[in-house]
Amino acid sequence: MTNDRPSGFANPWFQFVLNIIGVVVYELLLKAGAAASADPSKNWSWIGVNALASPLTWLAIAVIVVDLVIWLYILKYIPLSIAFPLSRTVDVLVPISCWLVLREIISPLRWCGIALVIVGLVIVAKPAAELEERL
Repeated sequence: MTNDRPSGFANPWFQFVLNIIGVVVYELLLKAGAAASADPSKNWSWIGVNALASPLTWLAIAVIVVDLVIWLYILKYIPLSIAFPLSRTVDVLVPISCWLVLREIISPLRWCGIALVIVGLVIVAKPAAELEERL
């Protein structure tokens, strides 16, 4: 780990935000692709292979590949012990995005779970920020 971190678009924290957005986007695309190609009458529908017929699924796969490259770049500069816990932001953003974009219902118990994840992220973020300052 070096203090000579890139800036601007190459900044690992900017890339971290892009990574999280990428996860949210590919999860929504996978859901839309699976829903668009759902056909219980087909032989292999029970394993979800029908979703490969949707262009949305293939777009999601492309986003996953790009997101993997971004994640590897992030890990070059940010310790995994910091990056991974903070990446769990997706556990909040994906359900909220599904609620907003796909109009899925989130039960009160799930909202409580999302709140607990937010509390956990806040608890993890402060020591992570302090560790980041020392690196």
